[in-house]
Amino acid sequence: MKAATKAQLDKYEADGHIISVTEPTDWISNMVIVKKPDKLRICIDPKHLNRALRRSHYIMPTLEDVLYKLPKARVFTLVDAFLQCKLDEPSSYMTTFWTPWGRKRWLKLPFGVSVAPEVYQRKQHELLMGLSGVEPIADDILVVGCGDSDEAECDHDAKLLALMARCRHVKLRLSIKKLQFKVPEVRFHGHILSSTGLKADPEKVKAVLEMPHPSDVKGVQRFVGFVTYLAKFLPRLSEVCEPLRRLMDKDTIWHWLPKHDAAVRERKQLVTQTPILRYYNVSKPVTIQSDSSQYGLGCCLMQEGQPVAFASRALTPTEQNYAQIEKECLSIVFACQRFHHYLYGRNNITAETDHKPLIAIFSKPLLNAPKRLQSMLLALQNYNLKVVYKPGPEMYVSDTLSRATASGTHTRSMHEQHAVCSLQTEQVDVEHINQADYLNVTDQRLIQIRQHTDRDRQLQALRSVILMGWPDCREETALAVREYWPVKEELSVQN
Repeated sequence: MKAATKAQLDKYEADGHIISVTEPTDWISNMVIVKKPDKLRICIDPKHLNRALRRSHYIMPTLEDVLYKLPKARVFTLVDAFLQCKLDEPSSYMTTFWTPWGRKRWLKLPFGVSVAPEVYQRKQHELLMGLSGVEPIADDILVVGCGDSDEAECDHDAKLLALMARCRHVKLRLSIKKLQFKVPEVRFHGHILSSTGLKADPEKVKAVLEMPHPSDVKGVQRFVGFVTYLAKFLPRLSEVCEPLRRLMDKDTIWHWLPKHDAAVRERKQLVTQTPILRYYNVSKPVTIQSDSSQYGLGCCLMQEGQPVAFASRALTPTEQNYAQIEKECLSIVFACQRFHHYLYGRNNITAETDHKPLIAIFSKPLLNAPKRLQSMLLALQNYNLKVVYKPGPEMYVSDTLSRATASGTHTRSMHEQHAVCSLQTEQVDVEHINQADYLNVTDQRLIQIRQHTDRDRQLQALRSVILMGWPDCREETALAVREYWPVKEELSVQN
């Protein structure tokens, strides 16, 4: 990969993004290469730098700061600005990173630096100050047209042209791919802004409403546990649950009747009605709970123990072959990207996982992680995460969503497609990584290893444990692979 890496570094240097460094520097970061289908992305791992940087403590605007200005809003346009802040010389030297051809430093604010959201928000407010009907939050810029039908369109067009003129003057570049132009409603920071008022985002509750009905007793147990976890917010829960509880009685023969269908539908409606989904509060702590099963990912955004939004999706055939630790990390990436507008720019986000080995992975440098995990961890650098372990039995919400993902594809509106565009791109990028490309063995030797692994029963059992996940204790491990438990423990410590 050296030739391609050198070419990408030369391009960055020619475009004025980086420059060579020869003098001593106080800081240096590892270079991380993200291999994409058509190019390489050069990033840095500023984990230690992020711990030392001082925040500017710029007040980040919230949705409530915008809503009171929209009583007569009829037409909306949403644009996305590129992160393009130039660095002064002292800050630039802090972003120095090593390469096989000497050290380089960034001339523009790079991906992964923890203070970037507040710095960029301040700069964006300064650049767009004085523009009426233009509301920037994070990297989104909302343009609003107010008045009656024709009047609103004229008002919107004038404001948008003023924004374009200002962007041209200050050299602020906007993304054409993420443009939502002149629409009657727009998804903006977890809600739907429309000409009729503020609406709940259907994506918040879609994961619950589209969960397939349980097909066995274990499925019923998961579903009952999921709703019982939310019991303090649900009226008439015991009455609605009664038919389903009878399916879990000992020695009961499995029988699914219309009354069970009705119970499931009613419980879904209870879960997705207010006050179950609370309004997001920027001043309250945030917790994301994520989990992965063999076939799906599930996650929930929570504040003070009450859910703000749900999400789930099925794993692709490629992702189903990931090791369990990769699936669990992927579930955190999925949660952060799906709830990006809630998490971006926030500090002290707690991410709960029931996979203990993942805790060690997050505490080590990126270069120590396998290539696929490395790419996922790099995607998480935009978020200030504290990953904590929580036992599986206490993860009702995310566990149920990951095991009951809706199958098939769904037709999405244009603004829904924009909302998940970056998520799908990241999914394809991670799938493209083949760990075998990074092994220091010849192709012939790799073929021999695969052939012998396929014939060895013990290695097949070990492969199954790695893909499905190790048990919590040695005694629960199958006898065929129990001798590998010390190796697994050693690797967890190293990683």
